[in-house]
Amino acid sequence: MNTKIEKKQTSVESLAKMADIFESCSVSESTKRAYESDWQAFWRFCRDHDLLDLPADPETVAIHLTDMADSGLSVSTIQRRSISISAIHRAAGFESPAKTDRVRRVIKGIKKRLGTAPRQAKALSWPDIRRMVQHCDTSIIGVRDSAILLLGWTSALRRSELVALDIGDLEFVEQGLILTIRRSKTDQMGEGAKIGIPSISNDAYCPVFAVQRWISRAKSRSPSNPLFLKIGASGRNEWFREPEGRLSDRMIPLIIKRYAKFSGMDPNLYSAHSLRRGLATDAGAAGVPERVISRHTRHRSIAVLRNYIEDGTIWQENPLPIIYGREK
Repeated sequence: MNTKIEKKQTSVESLAKMADIFESCSVSESTKRAYESDWQAFWRFCRDHDLLDLPADPETVAIHLTDMADSGLSVSTIQRRSISISAIHRAAGFESPAKTDRVRRVIKGIKKRLGTAPRQAKALSWPDIRRMVQHCDTSIIGVRDSAILLLGWTSALRRSELVALDIGDLEFVEQGLILTIRRSKTDQMGEGAKIGIPSISNDAYCPVFAVQRWISRAKSRSPSNPLFLKIGASGRNEWFREPEGRLSDRMIPLIIKRYAKFSGMDPNLYSAHSLRRGLATDAGAAGVPERVISRHTRHRSIAVLRNYIEDGTIWQENPLPIIYGREK
């Protein structure tokens, strides 16, 4: 009898641990890192001012947010910190102090006093990408970076999706390349999506050719192998070097800034999002229908996508050329 009870308890404990694992998978790794960083900042503030951090009083959160505003932090950072504090409290089984009227009013006041439109990374156009790729040499890093820039732009993948690709997620067909995105920021349940990358015949900037050349150079052909691999800085000028595991998504913006600088552009204006934003903007300028763009970029928010499309049509849908023409 005791043995049965012990087995049942063990089974319950095992299921509880599995439930914790499932819960930890409900948010992305980048979100977890943001929660951890924001919570550490809040914890240090509470420690320095002898305040209780968990559970925190709404007034403590209000003072913390005000302190950040006085320190010159952006409105978006302050809002994110509030969300992180709320998430940690809920995870610990406490009511969120950030959801009270007091804290909401403080955030509203901060937005009215300091609020500005968030600074967004500048879009990289297709000519920009081609110019950047010209600076990718024939070393193993240059070949990899060329594939990252060309595939990253034409696929409009988020940086986490780009580095998460495995060889088995690629299918080369007559028309080009079919990518399978198994999980993304807006698809935490892993339903997956497929997008097509057409080949560009006889073009040095063909993304399909660039990816094939990289796979051949990296000698990474097993379906379970990462597509984009980490290579030490010492491999900068080497034709071949043994890879060192999957590339981190934090390297994508560094690669973009590196080649933007080589191309005479201000690297501070660009980030990993410049690739995704760039394709949507160029597509809008070319008159591609919104539904076709959203199918490719997999934007959940049409409002966000529409901002990019409108950026691209700023010259096409402009009243001034008509007015100028009447003056001739």
